[in-house]
Amino acid sequence: MHTPDRVLVVNGTLSPADLLTIRRGEPGLDPRTNRVVLLENELIKIRGVNKIGACKFFDSQMHACSIYGTRPVECKLLKCWDTRELESIFMKDLLQRKDLIPAGAALFELIENHDKVFDIKKITEALSGFPGPGSWNFSVIEKVVREERRFRQKVMKDLSFKEADMDFFFGRSLEEVFAVSGP
Repeated sequence: MHTPDRVLVVNGTLSPADLLTIRRGEPGLDPRTNRVVLLENELIKIRGVNKIGACKFFDSQMHACSIYGTRPVECKLLKCWDTRELESIFMKDLLQRKDLIPAGAALFELIENHDKVFDIKKITEALSGFPGPGSWNFSVIEKVVREERRFRQKVMKDLSFKEADMDFFFGRSLEEVFAVSGP
C-alpha cells in the first residue's frame, strides 16, 4: 500500500481486518531478486488468503476484482505483460500505520510500545547472526513468543479488538514470523 491508498482506509473501502503490517526488520521476499531479505521499512499490504496469498478481493466466480473501482495504486499499475510501472514505485512512498493512526493517540502509543518491546528487527538480526536453527536458543524464542501472545490477548480483551485486526495494528505475530522464517 502506498500513501495515496490512505483514502481507501479512511473511507472504509479497506478495514484493519483487510490489512497486514509487515514490520521493519521482518523477513520478506524481494520479488525483484526472489530472495528473502530483512525489510528496511514497514509496509502495509492487503491480507492474502490461502497458502499462495491470493488477494482477498478477487472474486473467483466472477473472475474479477470486487473493489476494482477503488483498488490500490499497485493494482492499478499491475500489467502482467509489462511490470515497469509497478517496479517504478516498488518500496517507495509506502503507507505506514503512523499515516493512519494519529501520533499521540493511545493506540499509537500502544503500537510503539509493542514495537519497542517486541522489536522484530533486533530479534531477526540476532537470529540471522547464528549459523542456523540448530544454534538458536529455542527457550528464549519461545518465551518472547509467549509474552507477545499474552500481550495480543490482553489487547483484544481490554480494547475489544478482533483477532483479524491485530495483524494490522501490531504486525504479524512473532509466532507467525518464526513459523515462516525459522524456529
